[in-house]
Amino acid sequence: MKIDVVELLIRKSHTIEIPGIDRKIYGVESAGLIFCQSIGGCNIEHVALLSLDSTNSVINYCIVSIGEINSVRVSLAQLFKVALLSNASKIIVAHNHPSGILSVTERDIEMTKKIAFIANCFEIELIDSLIVSSDKAISIREYCGENKNE
Repeated sequence: MKIDVVELLIRKSHTIEIPGIDRKIYGVESAGLIFCQSIGGCNIEHVALLSLDSTNSVINYCIVSIGEINSVRVSLAQLFKVALLSNASKIIVAHNHPSGILSVTERDIEMTKKIAFIANCFEIELIDSLIVSSDKAISIREYCGENKNE
């Protein structure tokens, strides 16, 4: 019998430069700048992920889902595949609102809770879930009264 042997890999596609950001990320202030610059100005919704190590240093960044004008389906499998293959200890997720209106919906809250639950199963900490525009970011966890940075 022959059995195929496979390997799972992450491949770097390119580098982005975010001026004024330290390598360590602790919350909405610094993570928000990264997501605002990378997906905030997009005219369709995107979901992106920052993978961090145990010292809050950025390992990598990935766009995990691309949607439509006013919605995006979050691929939890893709999100956690990237986090696990990156050996992330912590993650921050974000999605953009092309309208620029940063309002938190019940769907945003439920998805954040689902991501936090799955992350916990893998012993990964969800630091935050953000909604961004081209120049502003809000924390869904802060909106819900969960301040993970205390």
